[in-house]
Amino acid sequence: MKRLLLSFSIVLVLSFGVCAQSAASELKHFAADGVSFDYPDAYTVKDESNSEAQRFILTRRGSSVQLTIVAKKGWVLSNEVPAAIEKSTAPLIQQVAATLGTNPAQRTSIKPMVGSKEAEGVRLRSSANSKRTAEVIWLRLSLRLISMALVRSDQDESSATQLWQAVGSSIKAEPPVLAAAKPDAESTHESTGPHEPITGGVLNGKALALPQPAYPAIARAAHVSGTVIVQVLIDEQGNVVSAKAIDGHPLLQAVSVAAAREAKFSPTTLEGEPVKVTGVIQYNFVAR
Repeated sequence: MKRLLLSFSIVLVLSFGVCAQSAASELKHFAADGVSFDYPDAYTVKDESNSEAQRFILTRRGSSVQLTIVAKKGWVLSNEVPAAIEKSTAPLIQQVAATLGTNPAQRTSIKPMVGSKEAEGVRLRSSANSKRTAEVIWLRLSLRLISMALVRSDQDESSATQLWQAVGSSIKAEPPVLAAAKPDAESTHESTGPHEPITGGVLNGKALALPQPAYPAIARAAHVSGTVIVQVLIDEQGNVVSAKAIDGHPLLQAVSVAAAREAKFSPTTLEGEPVKVTGVIQYNFVAR
């Protein structure tokens, strides 16, 4: 892949500018597993996702325009970008080149804007009489590698432009969820899988505010004591957005969950990107 990247010598700007949609074109909204975008209602979205990546294909009946969106599952750190491109984007370029019947090495480098971010990309042109063009674009959004391939014939250029205006200006990726480090862990994610969060890590000492639960009268009367563990999900602003008791006496769980929802944490970032955090809060009850 490095050899291919080094061969790009001409830099162009993708001509699909972001502008207001025509009043005659209504937009639909699509969202699945953290990836979302708007698109013209004349198109349909086919989901061909697998265990490694989300894959969505947008087409319109009677049109040559096809937009393929591939979002690699899990986050991609900066040192992992070249390998992720080799595994996820390079096959997409090869596929588009085969569709156009052209040599994938004969392509032009482009730097289009996707929303407010500059992306990398290549433009390929059919060598046959069909007069077809394609762009393959890739960038990191919220630590996820997103690759997009737009293919069309010359006669459908305006339709392709309209589709790109809608999708390119609206596509978003949800930030990944990091597992809070366990007491014996050295980092916020472990190497036991492809960046899958591992529930664990006690968050009590990291809270800016940690309200204590009230001791229920019924639990006090029954002399109930012990520890309740509440699993929480903290959003990019440091707020608890979900809480669920996973251990502890049933009479103490409801008040513990209610208290956990009121906890407040500092926002967490990974390589400058805001992320969500999962972990547990422990509450200890002593019988009186």
